[in-house]
Amino acid sequence: MNRTLVATDGSEGAERAVDYAARQAQAEGAELVIANVTGDLPDKVFGAFTRTQQTWFDELVSSVSADILAKAREHAKRVGVAAVHLESRRGDVVQTIIDMAEDKQATVIVVGKRGAGRVTGLLIGSVSQKLVSLATLPVTVVP
Repeated sequence: MNRTLVATDGSEGAERAVDYAARQAQAEGAELVIANVTGDLPDKVFGAFTRTQQTWFDELVSSVSADILAKAREHAKRVGVAAVHLESRRGDVVQTIIDMAEDKQATVIVVGKRGAGRVTGLLIGSVSQKLVSLATLPVTVVP
């Protein structure tokens, strides 16, 4: 069975990627895995928080992630995708997306093109650029 993994951060570009992936999945009768990956704060920063602040931060990040995924699922269901699965993880964004795609046995990864400015993209690269370079399965980048 074909399985598409689409990664979203809730941005406009990611919403276009979800729309594209949902329409492709619906047309092909594929399952759709909608993923949200939250990057980790550096230990130096996170370690400076009190335990209460760390708990509050974790709950806030989980809540935002759940909201992003719920909105994406609603859109995919409106498009007519029968099988939609949600996945939220924390970690290095690119590697975590690759790991999820492998874990879920996806046949393609769909992402939006980077939303960062040109200077930021030149300095640190974008998620989509890194995925195209590192993933072992096809990556579709939606403009």
